[in-house]
Amino acid sequence: MPSQDAVQRWFDRTYATEGLAYLRPSAFYATFLEYLGVGAGERLLDIGCGPGLLTGEAVAAGARGYGIDLSLTALALARQRTSRSLVACANAEALPFRDGSLRHVTCIGTLEHFLSAERALGEMRRVLAASGRACIMVPNSRAPKWMLEAKILRRHDEDSHERAATHEEWRELITRCGFAVEWVGRDEWPRRASRPPSGANGASDRARRTARRHFWPLRFATQYVFLLRPA
Repeated sequence: MPSQDAVQRWFDRTYATEGLAYLRPSAFYATFLEYLGVGAGERLLDIGCGPGLLTGEAVAAGARGYGIDLSLTALALARQRTSRSLVACANAEALPFRDGSLRHVTCIGTLEHFLSAERALGEMRRVLAASGRACIMVPNSRAPKWMLEAKILRRHDEDSHERAATHEEWRELITRCGFAVEWVGRDEWPRRASRPPSGANGASDRARRTARRHFWPLRFATQYVFLLRPA
């Protein structure tokens, strides 16, 4: 298993060479604000915030956006983009926030890189308010894309500590860490790339309606989006 320093160096190299091209367009990250129903003035923490695309969207929606990441290169990009969201270098397994102090927590495409996903989920649960909600996105080990890249093309660098799991395995881990699963769907990026999100209300209902329009089984989704609340 790689060290946390190795994971940090991997992300520093990736952001130094690819910059924002490593991620999706910033407007798409408002999708996750929709799922959570983030309102003006509410506090949102994005864990593994990278260059601050989601926190920037949160601030644009009137929320108070906070982000933490291990990559100093990513955080420098975040500070160049905007000074309105607060970002800091911190470990997801020891969050610098008080118990129950946050209304919303997101962790999009990063939980699978943590050395201990269980400890990170425990920290998310600790800092989330009793009435709060969390949204995470994680890769599916049954997805054809993952199996091709991981088992045949071997594109997943060991230093990034990226791994995937089945829907059942992710759900078991999530519930063991003190969350209830409110909804689970698939990553909507392939379908929504040409039509960005339009608001932050009716999130869960919209997500469910979108999910029903798919024709292939959820178990083959490339990535899962879990909407969570404290159990």
